[in-house]
Amino acid sequence: MIPMVDLREQYQNLRPELEPALAAVLEDGCFVLGPNGYAFEEEVAAYLGVRYAVGCGSGTDALLLALRAAGIGPGDEVITSPFSFIATAEAIRQTGACPVFVDIEPDSFNLDPKQIPAAIGPATRAILPVHLFGRPADMEAILALAGQHGLVVIEDCAQSFGAAIGDRRTGSLGQSGCFSFFPSKNLGGFGDGGMVSCNDDDLVHKLRTLRNHGSETR
Repeated sequence: MIPMVDLREQYQNLRPELEPALAAVLEDGCFVLGPNGYAFEEEVAAYLGVRYAVGCGSGTDALLLALRAAGIGPGDEVITSPFSFIATAEAIRQTGACPVFVDIEPDSFNLDPKQIPAAIGPATRAILPVHLFGRPADMEAILALAGQHGLVVIEDCAQSFGAAIGDRRTGSLGQSGCFSFFPSKNLGGFGDGGMVSCNDDDLVHKLRTLRNHGSETR
C-alpha cells in the first residue's frame, strides 16, 4: 500500500538540511516564537505579499484568532462552506457565532458565490471561504458581495499555501488569511502550527495580543 503522506520519506530527503537547523534551535533553547519564529513570520509575509504574518499553534488557532480579532462573537453569523475539515465551522462556534453553510460549486468544490446572497441576513458579519485542494475560491465575486453588504472576508488557506489568483496569493485578498502547517499540508511542519496573514496595523496588534492570552507585556 502506498501511504497518502509519507512523512518518513520527506524527512530522509531533507535530513541533511533539517538536523543542523534543529540542533541549533535545541542548543539555543528558544522553542516558542523567538528568532526562528519571527524570521519565519517575516519570510511568509514577504512571500504572500502582505505586511504581517502572525504565527500560532495550529490552523484552527489561526481561524479562531482571525475571527476574534475581527470582532466576531455571540449572535453573529459567518457564511462558510460545509465541504471542509471541521475546524472551519468549529472555530466559528468557538467564538459563539453561528456558521451558515452555503453549498459548493460542482467543479471547484469551493464556496459558490451565486448562492451567498440568499444566506446573508441581519446577523451576518463575515464570509469565510475555504481554498480547497490548493484551488482558490472565486475571491473576486466573494469580495464584491462582501463589499456590498459590509462584511469581513477571512480566508481559510489551510490547503492553499502558495496558490494564487493572478499575481496575488491566497491569504492576501481578504482582511486576513489563515494557514495550517499540519504535517499533511502542502507546507507541513514537525507537529502542528498555524499563521494569520494581514495588512492592517490595528488588526495585527489584536492578533499578537490574542495569541499571547491578551497580554501586551511580559
